[in-house]
Amino acid sequence: MQRRDVLKALAAFPFVVALGGCEGKTDNKSHSNIVEVHLDGAFALVIQENKANSILAFSPRPKAADEPHQFYFNGSPRPEDPGKSYSFKLSAEGGERDSKPEINLGLKDFSFSTERWRVGDSLAVIELPAPRRITFSGHRTPVTFLSDHRAAFMPTNHILEYDLKDSDKPKLECSESSLRCDPSPDSFPGVTRFFFEIGPKRSLDLSQSHSHAINFFNYILQQSFPDLEKRFALAPESPRGQEHAQLHPRAVPAVFQYEAPASLQRASYVVDCEFAGPLVSTRTAPIKP
Repeated sequence: MQRRDVLKALAAFPFVVALGGCEGKTDNKSHSNIVEVHLDGAFALVIQENKANSILAFSPRPKAADEPHQFYFNGSPRPEDPGKSYSFKLSAEGGERDSKPEINLGLKDFSFSTERWRVGDSLAVIELPAPRRITFSGHRTPVTFLSDHRAAFMPTNHILEYDLKDSDKPKLECSESSLRCDPSPDSFPGVTRFFFEIGPKRSLDLSQSHSHAINFFNYILQQSFPDLEKRFALAPESPRGQEHAQLHPRAVPAVFQYEAPASLQRASYVVDCEFAGPLVSTRTAPIKP
């Protein structure tokens, strides 16, 4: 996933997005006070059933010999300091709940369970309360599991949605004073957004990006979910898959709105072909390093 400075003028008519092509019904609910947390790229998400279904999202730091990653916060065109580890904690008073979130069926291929997991050295770690819903945007990339050659579809991101009561405001705590942890400028009335993004440091072509994404997904399983690696590691990309990647570059829309007035938006980046990490449910605390 690479960032490029772009100006993307989007004249958006009022609409409701059916995420990932998995839902076709219009939601008539009034979205008066919503929080969206966008996790783009190689984040693992853990649903902690033993902690009121709260979410821990993290992205392991790549091995020194591998393609380095960079972390971007709230759409900044510049990455944060790669030598630091960043931690965040979101409080959404009035929107916090303890029931398991609704998970979009388009994420089913990469929704797993384990009782053995760890975080380890990560570029970013994000603590989040249980959301109402976990979904995604854009369409998914075909991949194959190595163990049984089963075809699957991998999203590029996760979006966590919260419904707040009345005029309650979310609060994001940051480990680094250099970060301005206000909502993203891409928020709009009734919808507050936070963006967290991980991607390779150097520019990769589509084939390289796809191969890197497969390798890093497998690395996440190896480092953080060792019991899942044997069953759910991805197979290396085939030549046919490379042709598919060339025909279907990925781009996440710069404007993702519910019922917002038509407007022009400035976007600081687009997202190239990259995978999200696994979505894992657990009932246990992480293994200590």
